[in-house]
Amino acid sequence: MSIPPPPPAAPPGAPRPRRGRTAGAWALSAVLVVAAWAVLQAKLPEHDAPDSFVTTTTVGASATTRNLALTVTRVRAARAVSDGAGWRAEGTWLVVDLDAAAVQDQFGATLTPARLRLGSRTFEATERGDTARGMPLITGVPRHGSVAFELPDGALSGPATLTFGADYTTAGDGVIDVVVDLDDVPLQDEAELDPIGWTR
Repeated sequence: MSIPPPPPAAPPGAPRPRRGRTAGAWALSAVLVVAAWAVLQAKLPEHDAPDSFVTTTTVGASATTRNLALTVTRVRAARAVSDGAGWRAEGTWLVVDLDAAAVQDQFGATLTPARLRLGSRTFEATERGDTARGMPLITGVPRHGSVAFELPDGALSGPATLTFGADYTTAGDGVIDVVVDLDDVPLQDEAELDPIGWTR
């Protein structure tokens, strides 16, 4: 059996393979893989959720967003609030009468949220009494009702903003802001919530 001859030696001056180039390519590949993994793992923090699309209006003027058409018809301030079912509560109250309807889809559409912003403070509409908070919305057919906000003593002054939506989650969706000057709202002894019904 014959033994094959050894491979010919490289001619003098021929370049030798560089191990450094191979190691560099591997290192670069590893860096790219780690960077791609980091991008895939990155998530927006909770406070960086998409903002709502805001439509601003005033009392008596209608406004429409993606799935909510709304008109605040009257704003009242009172030392007590009641409904037609016998519920009554004293305190400092702001009562907001409104007409609201869904625009595109009534499935799951409710008058939520209902908030009042005073400076740096935000108040949710009360769940007590027969109010329109959470009222189901009908596409193209406005319903009428009232929401009420219980406020600290002395809070019925200065500019305020009412915010309404048609879904609990408003990030990336439309809301309606209604600007109110509370100095223009007279204070009365008692305000009765309007019963929920069809627009008058």
